[in-house]
Amino acid sequence: MINSTGAGAPWNRDSLKSLLLACAVTVALWFVPLASLALYPLRLFVTFIHESSHAVTALLTGGRVAEIQIEPDASGVTLTYGGLGLLIVMAGYLGAAAYGAWLISLGRRPRVARTALYVSAAIVGLATVLAVRPWHNLFGFGWGLVISALLIWAGRRLSSVAAERTVMFLGVQCVANALFDLKTLVGLSSIPGGGPTTDAVLMSQIIPLPPVVWATLWSAAALGILWTALRPYWRRG
Repeated sequence: MINSTGAGAPWNRDSLKSLLLACAVTVALWFVPLASLALYPLRLFVTFIHESSHAVTALLTGGRVAEIQIEPDASGVTLTYGGLGLLIVMAGYLGAAAYGAWLISLGRRPRVARTALYVSAAIVGLATVLAVRPWHNLFGFGWGLVISALLIWAGRRLSSVAAERTVMFLGVQCVANALFDLKTLVGLSSIPGGGPTTDAVLMSQIIPLPPVVWATLWSAAALGILWTALRPYWRRG
């Protein structure tokens, strides 16, 4: 950030406070009984971002999306045809981490926080209407509409400060859940004899490295993405 005189300015302290508050609330809620119920829509939001990342990557690489399914345990599946499988498989975890990092970075530009809420609503809403089949997955379809509506409401009704903090909190949730899911993925990929079919297993079928290697590499990449998003909060200029 550069001030009007051209000299290096300190970091935006208000944005830093919002970031620290979002992190503190996220950690505190892990220790509050039944807090998982309150965080459940946020968990599903992250799942929608994860699955939408698969879908968008499939479309961008020449493939097509058959269906997105969102399950009550907050897991999801995206069925695609064609496209570049290497990138499609990688896109889920890294896409969620990158999207969370993008939301976190908007804390330094609070005027666009409201736009970020509308963008998030559009992603969830379009994924729901275009790819979630209510006759196969009424749960996912219903929750997709609810989450999209809540994001639109937040964009319209919240004050600028509240919108900024909400976007920051959503970003922290995306990154935290992506990292938590990757930690779980590393554990599942380490099961002797093979575990369930995960993105890491699918990746190992494309490039024959053990699934645990892919899970670990993605975890390192997600941490790198997070570090890139956080750096501007701690440096001058």
